[in-house]
Amino acid sequence: MQINARSLFPAGLALIGFVAVSGCKLGPEYQRPVTAEPVHFLDATQVSSTNLNAQLRNWWQTLNDPLLAELVMRGLTNNLSVQSGIQKIRQSRAQLAQANAGLWPTLTGTSSFNYGKKFGDAAGVGYSATGAGIAGEWGGTFSGGFDAAWELDIFGGYRREIEARESEYEGMHYTQHDLEVSLASEIALHYLTIRMLQEVIAVTQSNLVTQSQSAEITRKRHTAKIVSGLDLANAEAQVQMTTAQLPTLQASLAEYILTLENLLSEQPNTRKEQLLSTATFPVLPANLPTTIPNELLRRRPDVRQAETALRAATARVGVEEAELYPRLSLIGALGASVPYSPNTWGDFTESLRLGPRLTWNIFNAGRVKARIEERKALVEQAVLTYQKSVLNAYKEAENAWQNYNEEVKRATPLQQAVESNQRAVHIAQELYKAGYSDYTEVLIAERSLLAAQDLEVRHRALRAQKLITFYKALGGSTPE
Repeated sequence: MQINARSLFPAGLALIGFVAVSGCKLGPEYQRPVTAEPVHFLDATQVSSTNLNAQLRNWWQTLNDPLLAELVMRGLTNNLSVQSGIQKIRQSRAQLAQANAGLWPTLTGTSSFNYGKKFGDAAGVGYSATGAGIAGEWGGTFSGGFDAAWELDIFGGYRREIEARESEYEGMHYTQHDLEVSLASEIALHYLTIRMLQEVIAVTQSNLVTQSQSAEITRKRHTAKIVSGLDLANAEAQVQMTTAQLPTLQASLAEYILTLENLLSEQPNTRKEQLLSTATFPVLPANLPTTIPNELLRRRPDVRQAETALRAATARVGVEEAELYPRLSLIGALGASVPYSPNTWGDFTESLRLGPRLTWNIFNAGRVKARIEERKALVEQAVLTYQKSVLNAYKEAENAWQNYNEEVKRATPLQQAVESNQRAVHIAQELYKAGYSDYTEVLIAERSLLAAQDLEVRHRALRAQKLITFYKALGGSTPE
C-alpha cells in the first residue's frame, strides 16, 4: 500500500491544531474568595436587581435640576481624564489582541538581490549565492522565500496569558467606570456648593440691608440725643463686619465656578453667566434607595476591578509554570534563488525545510520556580486587596447611609431656629424703638439670625453632599 505524504500533511496540521487548542492548562483555576457578609445591612429590605439599577442609574436625575444633569453629562463626555481612560481601554484591547495572536502561526517573507565582483586570480562562472564571483566580471543573485513557525500551546502558557489579558481588559472598563462615578460626584458636589454659596451670599446681603436700616435708625436716635454713641458704634460695627464677609464669599463662589469648569475641561468663565443666572437649590429626595449586600458587591466598580486583578494574577501563575516544560514548535521554510551575470541567468534553485523544533530551558538556576513563587505571592496580595475592597464597600455604604439619615434629622430644628430668630429680631427692634432696651439686644438677635440662616443653608448643602456620597458608595450608575 502506498501512502501519499501530501494527503497526510493537512491531516497532520489539523491534529497539531487540535493538540494546541485542547492541551492542558497549567496553574490554578480562578475561584472567587469567600468574604463574610454582615447580618444586617443598612436596615434595608431586599430588592431586585432591576429596581436597584433603576434607583441608582443616573442618580443626579433624582435632584430634578436640568442644569446639573447637563453639566454631569457634559463632564462625562468632555473631561480629559475620562478621554484618557478611554485610550487606556483601547491600549488594553490591543494588548489582548497581541496575546491572542500568540496562538497562531507566524509567516515571514524575505527577498534580496546581491550584486558584486570578486577580485583575484581564481576562475569561475557567474556569481554564487555566497558572494563568490569571477575575476574581472560582475554578477549577482536573486533570492526570496518564506519562513513559518508555530509554537504549540501544549501546556497552556499562551492561553493563561490570554486569560490574564482578558481580565485586565475587563478591569480597565471597571476602572473607567469608577473614574466616571467619581467625576459625576465631583461635578455635582461643586455645583451644589455653588448654589449653597449663592444662598449664603443672598442671606448675608439680606441681613446687611436689615442691619443697615437698624444702624440708620440708631444714627437718627443718636443725633436726637436719645441713645449713646456706644449704640451707634455697635450698629456701625455690625454693618461693617457683615459687609466684610461678602468679598470672601464672592471669592469662594468664583473659585468653585472655575473648578467646575475645569472638571468639564472647559475654558475659564465659560459657564459663569449660566451658573449665576439662577440660584435655586435642587430639591432633595425624601428617602434613600435600598439595597442588599450581594447587589452592592456586584455593583461597585472598585470591587469588580479588584476581582479582575485577582483573576489576572491567578492566570499568570500558569504562564510561569508553563516555562518549566519544553516548547514544541513546527517550523518550515520555502526559498528560491537564481544567479545572474550581465550575459546570462543561472539555473533556478528551490529549497524546502519542514519539521518540529523542541526547546527546553533545562538549567536555569531556579529562576522559573522563583518567578512562580513570586506570582503566587502576588495572587495572595490580590486576594487581600479584594477582601479589603469588599469590607471597605460595606463600611462606606453603611457610613454614608447613617450620615445622611442623621443629617435629615437636623432639617426641622434648623428651620425652626431660623423662624424663632426672625421673631427675636423683630421683637428686639420694636423694644429698641420704644426705648425699652438698648441696642445690644438688637445686635445679639441680628447676629443669631444671620448665624441660623447660614447654618440652615449649609445644612441643605451638606445633606446633598451626603446623599451624593451614598450614591457613590453604592457604585453610582450602572455602566451600559
